[in-house]
Amino acid sequence: MGPNAFGRLHPAVTFGFFAGAVVLAVLGNHPAFQVVGLVAAVATYLAMRGREGLSFLGGLLVLAVALTLVNPFFIPQGSTVLFSYLGGRPYTLEGLLYGASTAVMLATVLLWFGCFNQVMTSEKLTFLFGKAAPAVTMVITMVLRLVPLYQRKARCISDARGALGLSVREGSAAQRVRSGARDLSALTTWGLESAVITADSMAARGFGTGRRTSFARYRFAGESAVVCAFLAVAFLLALTGVLSLGTMIFLPTVQLPPLDARGALALTAYALFLCVPLAVMGKEAVQWRCSLSKM
Repeated sequence: MGPNAFGRLHPAVTFGFFAGAVVLAVLGNHPAFQVVGLVAAVATYLAMRGREGLSFLGGLLVLAVALTLVNPFFIPQGSTVLFSYLGGRPYTLEGLLYGASTAVMLATVLLWFGCFNQVMTSEKLTFLFGKAAPAVTMVITMVLRLVPLYQRKARCISDARGALGLSVREGSAAQRVRSGARDLSALTTWGLESAVITADSMAARGFGTGRRTSFARYRFAGESAVVCAFLAVAFLLALTGVLSLGTMIFLPTVQLPPLDARGALALTAYALFLCVPLAVMGKEAVQWRCSLSKM
């Protein structure tokens, strides 16, 4: 599976899904909601990236564990002291659980943003926000383009200098620092020259001299309309349940809100909401396999 099936929906639908997923991930700190959100985010990210996403998940796991373990050092409040350090400063279980909750929320949000980058291209963002905020949209789309472009250019510079025996991975520490500084200098020079060329190109094409026109090739109909209606209903049910359930309290003692019938309904709606990309991509995969079997 890949992001193409979900990405073929109307950009407003895909953007609305990711916005809703991030909002619910931030607001819902109940463990049940956080587990559902994290599992759905991991599954969706792997479905879109495949094995390439495993390295990112590994780094994210290290970040989450580090954040969990470090949090009690900054938040010593809590009634259950695991051990003391620095003359009696407590390391508490409540601070550890608070850090774990924060780490899960952060990992879930980062994963949804990773999925967002796979689906929402600069063309779609320009289509959605180009008329309302053309300058802001242009800056966002340029940043989304320049980040991977700078990464590729830095890799090319490093490979070229490495072929000449000037790699940042060889030599003494001082030599590696000097090689890295020269790589950075070359990348900066290229970036400034590219910025001048881009500005001249935009001026030659009349940017900012008149009223902007736009071309829209996306139609809000069919599958996009059905998915949008389902997402709207599921999001409202989940949001209502999250707000009525209340927030989990960690300090000074852990207080877990009970998951009543309304909370269970909200949790189910939350899970169905987050499974929409997987359902759309799975539907296309099944149709593709069925078509291959008929050939």
